[in-house]
Amino acid sequence: MKEIFKRRLIQVEVKGGFLYIPSKGVEFMPDTKGKIECKMDGKINKLTYNYQYRRIFGLTQWYKRNKVEAGDEVGLSMENNTYRLELAGFEEKELIDHRPDNIIDTSGLTSSTKGDIVEDRIKDLILLYGQGLLSVYKPVTDTEGIDLIVVKNGIYQPIFLQVKSRFKLHETGSFIIDVRKKTFNPHHSFFVVGAYFDPKTIEIDENLIFLPSEKVLNGNVVNKNNPRFRISTRLSNSRGRWAKYIIKKTTLAENLLEKFSEMSRYIK
Repeated sequence: MKEIFKRRLIQVEVKGGFLYIPSKGVEFMPDTKGKIECKMDGKINKLTYNYQYRRIFGLTQWYKRNKVEAGDEVGLSMENNTYRLELAGFEEKELIDHRPDNIIDTSGLTSSTKGDIVEDRIKDLILLYGQGLLSVYKPVTDTEGIDLIVVKNGIYQPIFLQVKSRFKLHETGSFIIDVRKKTFNPHHSFFVVGAYFDPKTIEIDENLIFLPSEKVLNGNVVNKNNPRFRISTRLSNSRGRWAKYIIKKTTLAENLLEKFSEMSRYIK
């Protein structure tokens, strides 16, 4: 039996009765839209796989029957050309989740690797919550400080994102990001997304900073030799100068769709 992947479900998957296939699992899936055979609870089921959006549909009853909730871990494997979907062992999950020292050591990861991890999380959020309306691309180079390019179906004016990630909070609990002043060029279609990756949960925080690039110029300028705009805030903060730019990660796609609507009023 070949294991394809294991991952934790998010709320939209459980509610919508589907499973999103991460990048490392795509090569094991069909390259066309259609039915697949999947073994669940010992029975073969015919499910629909959408290649374009990388989703397996038809899991609502299975989720309900097994009382699946957001955060539960599922595993997809393949045996004799048949897929097999199952919940990860709950005993193992309980043991891991409640260990007080369950923190991944990320000290050996390069800054580039850490950035890629968070960018992939942001990309997946946009695709999952974009309801098939949004596509995400990564530029070949990042010389302009652009990490992700988001396009809405039928609109040829993209939104550009610079993703700033942090794997540690300041000792005060503040989330701090720096944007290099020299190479930063604000634009109405350019936004900065700030995300904190929590080694305890192995996931990005529930809250993000979604900041129009023009507003970055309001940050404090630090480091005279290599000037940077600094944004410092608590992600759970409902007050302060940056509070209105703090959003739930589940609403990132919604915020992007709103920005596309705003741009379409002025750009034809």
